[in-house]
Amino acid sequence: MRMPNYARLPIIFIFLSAALCAAARAEPGVAHASRQQIIGSWRLLSIELRGPSGPMIDPFYQADSTGILIYDPSGWMSVQIVAKIRPALKVPTSRPTRAVTAQDAQLKAAVFDTYYAYFGTWEFNEATSTVTHHINSSLISGETGISYSQKVTLEGGHLIFTARREVLGVVTVGKKVWQRIPVSNP
Repeated sequence: MRMPNYARLPIIFIFLSAALCAAARAEPGVAHASRQQIIGSWRLLSIELRGPSGPMIDPFYQADSTGILIYDPSGWMSVQIVAKIRPALKVPTSRPTRAVTAQDAQLKAAVFDTYYAYFGTWEFNEATSTVTHHINSSLISGETGISYSQKVTLEGGHLIFTARREVLGVVTVGKKVWQRIPVSNP
């Protein structure tokens, strides 16, 4: 039995309403990225962390951290993030062969805690707007061999990574904002 045209109106209205609601939720200036748009070098502008009670201090990065993120067209990537305030450590003339003092160990730990870096390969899923980093080596040796996935959007020319984490029932949302570094001719 064929459905009369007027009986189809509620179904059409439901689909149209859903499409309009989805369009209304989309933020102006926000677009899903393509793989080609991600390739290049990016400078870190900000790192934000939000929990159930609002903005939080990120336990891994200081406010005003800086960094660089590089996506190569061949599928390699590298990221480095450095805290604004770092202790001074002299450039060694060689690897230390002597015993490290407690003061040296504290200084090295503070230097280590204010710098983060890894490199590896990357892939981008345009359907889900997700970038995945496959870590070949990291400053934190335990990360070697693991992968990190983050949602990616382009907002006003900025590359925005968003990652949702839940630890012991507490949900936090991290957001890293990157700005493209223009290509210069040497």
